[in-house]
Amino acid sequence: MTREEALALYDPIRAGIQRILRLAPQACSKADLSRAVKQILSGAEAVPDDDQVLAMLMDIALFEPNQRGRRAYDGFLAKGAAALPPPDRALAEAMAGARFSLFRAAGRHETAGLWVEDLLAADARLWLLDKSLEASAPEGLAFGLRLFDAGPFHAGFGIIVPVDEETLAFAREAAARGGRLPFRHSLAATLYGDVLRERFPSPADEALMEMLGSLLEGSAKGEGREPAGGGTRQPPAPSASRRRRK
Repeated sequence: MTREEALALYDPIRAGIQRILRLAPQACSKADLSRAVKQILSGAEAVPDDDQVLAMLMDIALFEPNQRGRRAYDGFLAKGAAALPPPDRALAEAMAGARFSLFRAAGRHETAGLWVEDLLAADARLWLLDKSLEASAPEGLAFGLRLFDAGPFHAGFGIIVPVDEETLAFAREAAARGGRLPFRHSLAATLYGDVLRERFPSPADEALMEMLGSLLEGSAKGEGREPAGGGTRQPPAPSASRRRRK
């Protein structure tokens, strides 16, 4: 496969991800949004009208299971995705298998994108096609991201987040034992929360919920901004190491 052939597959997938993430928030209930806020932005002082913040909140609300083990995204597949054209429906089903993990950039792929190692799956080597990361990620960079198998390569969506060495060590140790990760919430919520607590240090959950409610209403009508999670974003600078044992 040439670089041109790989990108000819990648570009429609990236556009399809954006269309799907524009519609999927319709499946989120107020409880889903409240759970996401409490896990990653509890105590925020200002209403963060920020694309990356919204992408993180929607990622948790859609793709992380609630207390009953149910995901809002699966509700979208069961109902809302029925209106999608067949190629987008197939892509939406593939995205259901996405998992958030910790990865290390292991060099440029010979065709396009990067080789990455899944640091929580015995360093399994994956081909990640992401033009943004290809252009900017230094070899050895460790980061968190939600990836799925898009066929010949893996694709990501949402926000790329940094991981400090202590968190990485705790997570790798638990994964090697086959145990549960030693964090109160999911790995994604833990890393998103680290980033957001530094940016929005103290509580306006009610105001934030109103803003998210407006976003969902716009999504239901096909209106509003481009979905913030439709493409991966570059990681902010890593935060200081902190212990997060349960």
